[in-house]
Parts: sequence; C-alpha cells; structure tokens
Amino acid sequence: MSIRLSRTRALVFSLPAFIAILPFLGACFFIFRFSLSGEKGAIDGWSIQPYLDLMTPFFGRSVWLTLKLAFIATVFAMLLAVPLAFLLTSLRSPLARRALTVTILLPLILNLLVQAYGWILLLGPSGVLNSTLRSLGIIDRPIFLLFNETGVLLGLIQTSLPLAVFPIVSSVRGLSQEHLEAASSLGASQWRTFFDVTVPLLRPGLFGAASIVFAFNASAFAIPLLLGGRRVQMMGVAIRDMISPLFDWSGAAAAGMILIFLTLIVLVFSSWLVRITSENVRH
Repeated sequence: MSIRLSRTRALVFSLPAFIAILPFLGACFFIFRFSLSGEKGAIDGWSIQPYLDLMTPFFGRSVWLTLKLAFIATVFAMLLAVPLAFLLTSLRSPLARRALTVTILLPLILNLLVQAYGWILLLGPSGVLNSTLRSLGIIDRPIFLLFNETGVLLGLIQTSLPLAVFPIVSSVRGLSQEHLEAASSLGASQWRTFFDVTVPLLRPGLFGAASIVFAFNASAFAIPLLLGGRRVQMMGVAIRDMISPLFDWSGAAAAGMILIFLTLIVLVFSSWLVRITSENVRH
C-alpha cells in the first residue's frame, strides 16, 4: 500500500514536468512528420526522399564536424569544471561562494549574442589579444582565431561550462568522507586518493554532466554561426542554411531529426554508463 501511495505521489509531483515537456514533444512530432513529407515546403504526402537527399559528403562532413567539436569542447569543459566544482564546495565564505557561483553562471545569464561579440572583440584581427601581442612585439601579423574551429571551440567551452560545473558540485557534496579518510589512513597520497577513490565516486556525476554538455554543444547554433561563420558548418548552421536561403523545410526537418537521434544515442549511452558505474561503486 505504501509503495503504491509513493508511486502516486511521484506521479502527481511529476505532472508539471510532463506538462512542460509536452510542447517539446509536440514540436519533435511535427518535425518528424515534416521530415517525411513529399514536398519541400509543406507537409504533403509521405516520402523518405528528404533523408536520402542528406546522404552527401557535405552533410556527412557537417555531422562529423559537429560530433568532433562537441566532443572536444565537452572534454575541455569537464577538465575545467572539476577543479571549479571542488573550489566552489571548499569555500567557507558565503560571499566568496556567491561571487564564484554568479561568475560561473554568467554564460547562462548573458545573451549568447553578447558573449559571441565579446569573443569577437577579444579575438578579432584588431581585437584586444592581437593588439596586445603586437604591442609587446610577440607577433608581427594577427593570429586568426575567429571564423575557424578554434573560435567555435572557445565559445562552446565557455557557454557550456556552467552545465558541467553544477552537476559535479552535487556529486562532490555527496562524497563520503569515510572513504577519503580510510584511504588517507592507509597511507595513500592525495593524488592516489583522488584517482583511486574520488574519481570513481564522482564518475556517475561526471558522465551525467558530460552528456548534458555534449548535447548542448552538438545542438549549438548561435556560437558556430557567429564565431565560425560559413567556414564551420556544424549541423545547426547547416540546418539554418537549408531553411534560408534554400527553403528546404523537409530537408531541414530530416537533418534536425538526425541531430535529435544522435543526441538521444549519446544520452542513452551516458545513462547506461551512469547506471553501471553506480552499481560498481555500491559493490
């Protein structure tokens, strides 16, 4: 009886989340139906031709570039997020903790356009970085860090960093001090304790954070468009070009479904890794 009551309560409390997700599910169904349309500009008939039209080297390079940049940006974001998470949980001063939290949250607070133009002012040929290096005599000509993969990577890492930090913060706060004290009492060094005890305990949180960051980076549009331009054709930019100026709505819908499918594969694989890791940690 108590189990049935707890399930009923869980269902009731989850109803707002289901209601919030419904528009997204409806949009996904609409995109899926459009991707099977026989017409490019309207939903009419059924056809898999939009998917067949995507079997080109150009779109294949776009998929590969998206997966590559999303993966590299996720790795760097995780490497930066782990020490930030430990620093955030170790701060004793409430003021310092709030200041660091707001600083980490800034990429989520500020508009993506503002952040992208900030990178342009910093990395442009006449930007702050190039001007400083030239005034110091380090370089003779500007370093091109915009409208290439480097600029896009920097933007993706910066905008996705908060999504990596806070899930790891929750995992760090849940670390068992008994395990750490036991490792220390057995003579393990700090590095040995970190890699043999702390990292395995953090692994579920690390996989969860990495999956969120990867999904965010793979679906990015504003950052690749503004910092990469036409030269860095990630899938978000490619889908935008299909809509305008090509007006290939069914092709854009098919490309969107492929992006959603790839992201779901990564999320399901990450969930499986989290479950396996959690079971291993318990045992």
